[in-house]
Amino acid sequence: MLNNTLLKKIKLGNVFIPLLIVTLSCTLLIISNYFTIKILSASRAYINGESHYSKGQNNATRHLTTYLFTKDVTEWKSFNRELNVPYGDQIARMGLLKNAPIETVEAGLRAGRNNPKDFDDLIWLFKNFKSVSFFEKAIKEWKKGDLLIEELNLLGQEVHQKTTTNNLSSTDQQDILKKISRLSIKINQHERAFSEKLSSGSRAIKSLLLIINIFFSLIIIGSVSIYYLVIVNRLKRSKTETEETNKNLTIVNTELDKFVYSASHDLRSPISSLKGLIEIMNTENNITQLRAYLALMNQNLDKQDQFIKDIINYSRNKKAKMTITNVSLVQIIEDAISLNQYRQETQQIKINKTLHIDNILSDELKLKTIINNLLTNAIKYSDNGKENRYITINTYEDHQSNKIVISDNGIGIKPEYQQKIFDMFFVTNNNNKGTGLGLYLVKDAIKALNGTIEISSKIDIGTKFTINLPKKYDSLIL
Repeated sequence: MLNNTLLKKIKLGNVFIPLLIVTLSCTLLIISNYFTIKILSASRAYINGESHYSKGQNNATRHLTTYLFTKDVTEWKSFNRELNVPYGDQIARMGLLKNAPIETVEAGLRAGRNNPKDFDDLIWLFKNFKSVSFFEKAIKEWKKGDLLIEELNLLGQEVHQKTTTNNLSSTDQQDILKKISRLSIKINQHERAFSEKLSSGSRAIKSLLLIINIFFSLIIIGSVSIYYLVIVNRLKRSKTETEETNKNLTIVNTELDKFVYSASHDLRSPISSLKGLIEIMNTENNITQLRAYLALMNQNLDKQDQFIKDIINYSRNKKAKMTITNVSLVQIIEDAISLNQYRQETQQIKINKTLHIDNILSDELKLKTIINNLLTNAIKYSDNGKENRYITINTYEDHQSNKIVISDNGIGIKPEYQQKIFDMFFVTNNNNKGTGLGLYLVKDAIKALNGTIEISSKIDIGTKFTINLPKKYDSLIL
């Protein structure tokens, strides 16, 4: 009888202990996910608020620039109205630091055009994470931006005072315009740094969430596996698929965050510049100055046009299905040269071709993307200081792969940039010609084709890209 009772207790213990562990693990997992989602939601709210802060600052800068040259009182009023947006966020920040009444903080957030539905999350994250590394760094960038906003306001007051007293000379206008431009650049840098710090923290939190999920999942699986071996085996297979999905989703989400943020900034910047130039041109009668403004506008439009083309190519390449067929490599190269022959830079560049292979198995769209982007890149970054500029295109095959080699004697790429140039939106800091999508599309297309790309480059000597593409795609032919 005693033995039976003891056996029953042992069996009950064996049942309830795993159940208790599973229940506790699930509870902790739910709690960790809840707070992680709350943190990420609040971080996104701050990044969204930064976009309003940035827009208000950019609009204020534009109105002040217009007021500087037109003396239109309406523009002065608009400048003050738009400047109230970053000032509202400053009031909220100071209120949170000094434990001001919640009404004061909310009034500041409202003036900063933040969504009232986000107020609780914004306040909660600030109060609980102001000493956490990533958020503390973001707050410092916020503070630096606020100090520059104050400088912009003082500069506006100076413009207004000189305007109302008719004491604003053309020399003053040019000096103040330079100050406005410098302040705008610095403020934009801090705005971008603020969002990058929050994005970096969000990525770290996502990684931590993945680790927590894996940790507790293993505990749950280990506990359940005591009596449910078959179920556990199924759970393991499901877990592997889930981890792979989570990993892919994390990569896609990170890429999307970066794409949306960078694209919004890069698309908005030329538009703000064009608006400011148009408003200034409306008050300008000097033909030479008007032509200079038009040249600046043309540069902005060219860059934005190229950026939009790259985004379209990015979207098309992401959506297009892989279709492996016999394609003419020679024709694709000729087409790429034809597309670039009317570029101004191309007229001074000699393109040499040594094409030993023609028909190959590949995806035509992706192959066009690879060749055209590499050729365009070589043309963009040719060395204007050299008399004999050239680009060489070689194609040949070995036992395993088809090879395409595109080399030039352009300006070259610094060693520290050679692995980064394939990252989305990465551009070197020695020019403003690129959008940071061309080489990313090249690497993405080559990866989809199960190929590889190698780079060899020296500053002031030139660059060589070597592409290796498989000869066979048995499993990919559609």
